[in-house]
Amino acid sequence: MELTQNFVDPAYAEVLEIFKNIKPDLKGSQLVIKVKGKTVVDLSARVSPDSMTTVFSVSKALSAITLAKLVGEGKLNLDERMAHYWPEFAAHHKGELTVRQVLSHQAGLTATDPHLTDEMVHDDHAASAALAAQKPLWKPLSAFGYHGLTIGPLMSELVFRITGHTIQQYYEKEIRSAANADAYLGVPEELETRVTPLSMDRVVTFDGDEEKYARPEGFHNSGIAQWSGGQIKLDTLIGRGGRAFGLASAEGVCSARGLAEVMQWAVGFGGGTPGVKPSALEDMSQMQVYGYDLALDQEHRSFGTVFQKPTQAIPFGSYKAFGHDGAAGSLLYADPHGEIVLGYTVARWAVPGGYDRAIQPIIDVVRKIATAN
Repeated sequence: MELTQNFVDPAYAEVLEIFKNIKPDLKGSQLVIKVKGKTVVDLSARVSPDSMTTVFSVSKALSAITLAKLVGEGKLNLDERMAHYWPEFAAHHKGELTVRQVLSHQAGLTATDPHLTDEMVHDDHAASAALAAQKPLWKPLSAFGYHGLTIGPLMSELVFRITGHTIQQYYEKEIRSAANADAYLGVPEELETRVTPLSMDRVVTFDGDEEKYARPEGFHNSGIAQWSGGQIKLDTLIGRGGRAFGLASAEGVCSARGLAEVMQWAVGFGGGTPGVKPSALEDMSQMQVYGYDLALDQEHRSFGTVFQKPTQAIPFGSYKAFGHDGAAGSLLYADPHGEIVLGYTVARWAVPGGYDRAIQPIIDVVRKIATAN
């Protein structure tokens, strides 16, 4: 594997050895780890350290930080009714649902009827209007189901109603620019030369078994998830249109350094000045749901408000940890226990997608070392 050892603190040398031996055929991966505000690991394989790629649902962590900033500034109350900020949302008896309930995947708005189209994915106002008018697909609060794409326009419309800016605009001004990080919700065209396209040429499952997915037309061009309620194509999300728009739930374009820098800026571990009020991050990262996910048809799933929480199925940290994984295996999280921030990007699609257990030994080692010091 072509590996660039940008920096590894001697205390974390074991991480380098593990990284060398995972997925030797990876087509582009980066790993950056900060402990107590200091970079202890900065590695890249087959891509330059400053290259960026689509991180899919890791975008939700960036969006959650954006909302947390509004909470910390007193502009957003998670326990206020969503319809207080967005009156049209009250249709079909949704008027009593709080922001916290909606953004913890409990509202039953994983899809619309008629379905969202590819064009609506890149028009937050159109998509959010359809969602506001939608009757919930299950009785809200009776269960939860991952709003994989639809939580994006829900968050964006909420931010727009509060600030007059789209979530992409607000994130760029208040978060990304402040952190000076290569983590974009809408990457400028002049930075396209630094983007590593998602590889679909050879796909390896996270458990290491090769599958018959060598650029399969049926997989690559099919609807990426039934819970999106339509046939939203993968190309819609990873093409230039998606990278330029930056759907808040799925189209972030980032480097591992950029992810780690945004999160470190937000949390201020190691005695730094947090960019987001700590109590707001604590509030948003508090577990709201746990158990069976209706949309993903999976057990042991858990979410705070937007943020994903670790479970036995996705064990990325202590009960205090928060972040999000992405469909191709990318990951961003912060863990106050040990003051750990980890950013991981992968520029290839691996079946079945989601949390990449190949880096679990790294997560475990880092947590052991960081909490011992």
